[in-house]
Amino acid sequence: WGRGLFDDVSELYFRFLIPFVPALTASAAVAEEIENKTFTFVFARPAPRGALVIGKLWAATVPAIAVVVPSLAIAWVVAQLRFPADLAETWPHLLRVELAAVAGLCAYGALAAAIGTLFSRHPLVAVLVYLMLIEEGLGSAPIVLNLITVAWHLRNVAELPLPETSFMALTVPWWASALAAIAVTPGLVWLTCVGINGAEYRTDR
Repeated sequence: WGRGLFDDVSELYFRFLIPFVPALTASAAVAEEIENKTFTFVFARPAPRGALVIGKLWAATVPAIAVVVPSLAIAWVVAQLRFPADLAETWPHLLRVELAAVAGLCAYGALAAAIGTLFSRHPLVAVLVYLMLIEEGLGSAPIVLNLITVAWHLRNVAELPLPETSFMALTVPWWASALAAIAVTPGLVWLTCVGINGAEYRTDR
């Protein structure tokens, strides 16, 4: 019970729900339009092509945040029921977990949209391969390179256990990880918009 139980629940969120839910909902932002042969009509409108990605990313991310944030809060309250006196001491930890969850859903949604736009034929497969190899594999490896993963920074913000690095101690302030995780979203959205504006898509699929 207490914080230990809440952290166990948070592990499930950060290992599975937060990375993989956006992969399912945001990876096919462009592929759906190509598969349905509707992208020619959508892209013919005066609105920028990037508006399609931003709109679909918004529609995929906001509902996920609306579900994950309150469910984490409920899990925190339930975990503290046996020791209600700990509520006052552990609420800052809850805020950091919630911040990491929101930043993670936005970052992974933007990542899924970017990879899905690049690999429009099999967007979900491409995103899942990236998540398994880079975020899960490299993010859990005891090497300094795990700093390039979103997963490592989210765990640092949420105060979850981090993999030990070989040969050197690795300490990054939680607020620096928060800034890094938050900066991923606008950066990837911008790259996706630039990429889709210059891309040519075929209908003979």
